[in-house]
Amino acid sequence: MKTNTLLKRTIKIVGFLTILLVLLSFKNEKRASEIYLEHVNELAMRMEAPVNLAVPHKNSVMDVERRDTHILLTIDTENIDEGNLNATIVFSDDRSDPSENPGNPEKFTSVVDKNMKIYWSGIPKDENSTDVIYILEVIRKQQGGAEILKKTFKDPNKDGVVVGKVKNKKVEGFEYYSVKFSINGTTVRTFEVDPKLKMGIEAE
Repeated sequence: MKTNTLLKRTIKIVGFLTILLVLLSFKNEKRASEIYLEHVNELAMRMEAPVNLAVPHKNSVMDVERRDTHILLTIDTENIDEGNLNATIVFSDDRSDPSENPGNPEKFTSVVDKNMKIYWSGIPKDENSTDVIYILEVIRKQQGGAEILKKTFKDPNKDGVVVGKVKNKKVEGFEYYSVKFSINGTTVRTFEVDPKLKMGIEAE
């Protein structure tokens, strides 16, 4: 009799514990599901938020030193005449590659900087010559292209030199101009040649 009663109590306790374990397991699964849903919702919110894909831009400033340009005409004063100007005049300046070969001053281009000056001067090819070269004027050609020069004038501090003032703004293209000069030797002879100008490249 006592054995049957003890067995019944044991069965009841086991049944109760089984139900309790099932309930606890269900509760833990529910909590795990809630945590999972929280992570999913958080991920969805991040995906919906606007994403900034812009790459930070760091300004790169290149300092460009502006300077004046000095153009020199080296002239074969012994042999020059109207028919051989290209072969007897060599243009050079302190901004370009080595002096242009005699033969085509019209293709010679000097680089200039905005708001700076240009100086034109001349010397005889023969270092022992007594001839003196005077640059008389620098004038824009009728079909002069880009307008780089603001004005030109004779250098007040040095005879035979003409100064040009460059505009204070960026100008694209070439300006075509004429250089008129004289050779003051036994007789005064005047000639004219037509080189070009262009503005140098600089950082914006």
